[in-house]
Amino acid sequence: MPRPDSLLQPSGPRSAKPLLQGLRLAFFLLSLFPLFPFPHFAFSLFPFSPSPVFASTVAAVIDGDTVLLTDGTRVRYLGVNTPEHGQPFYEDAKRYNEQLVLHKEVRLERNKPERDAFGRVLAYVYAGDVLVNARLIAEGLGHLFVLGALDRYEEWLRLQTDAQKQHKGIWRLGGVPGPLFITTVHADAEGNDRRNPNGEYVRICNVSAGPVDLKGFAIQDAARHRYVFPEGILDPGYTVLLLSGKGQDTTSRGQLRFHWGDGPIWNNDKDTASLFDPSGKLIDSFQTHGDVRE
Repeated sequence: MPRPDSLLQPSGPRSAKPLLQGLRLAFFLLSLFPLFPFPHFAFSLFPFSPSPVFASTVAAVIDGDTVLLTDGTRVRYLGVNTPEHGQPFYEDAKRYNEQLVLHKEVRLERNKPERDAFGRVLAYVYAGDVLVNARLIAEGLGHLFVLGALDRYEEWLRLQTDAQKQHKGIWRLGGVPGPLFITTVHADAEGNDRRNPNGEYVRICNVSAGPVDLKGFAIQDAARHRYVFPEGILDPGYTVLLLSGKGQDTTSRGQLRFHWGDGPIWNNDKDTASLFDPSGKLIDSFQTHGDVRE
């Protein structure tokens, strides 16, 4: 049996080999840090990270919430929606986005799903230390817009509520009165509209600070075809789709879906969607000229 003090002594040349190998590996890994930006390096070392991060340069700003990178990738900001062309504050949101990111290197953090229905990458976008998605909401130039997983939901709802209280941007008089807001009218379905009536839809978002009971709200087209929502509770930031064809309605919490049943409804070349509250007051309208991307 060895003496107790022998346990504190080196056991010979063979025990030093694993230590030397470990030190060599550590020095090798440390030597890589100057060669790679940390987010890239961190993700390569830890492939189980839920948020892949990469950097690129913005070549063009499409609108307030969409940009084009130098490699041709289109990026749609996750969790925020800004006014579409023709809506109030469209130019304000686009110009502000240009100030933040145009011709600058940005850092993209992707989420699930990674792309939308139009093939655009969905991402949190950082310009330096600024999270652009959140800044647009905080400045009142965009509203909370939940189509998938959003781990910043509560924080961004507070940012939106603060912007509303301060009457910033779209929350000023003449902007978005709420509590509901038409984000798009997809009038031109893929293929034949009569064979694909559910390819037509209107998307409406709850832009208020609390849940909205949809019962009694109504949508009307330029020809005065009218749909009245029978029920449904829509949470803040979430949307309801009103499809022109027939199908099973989804009226529970989260993303809601209703079917007009008489489609096709919308004129492909030009139409107007009007949104009324249960008292009959007009609270929003949306003019469409062909296809509109959200």
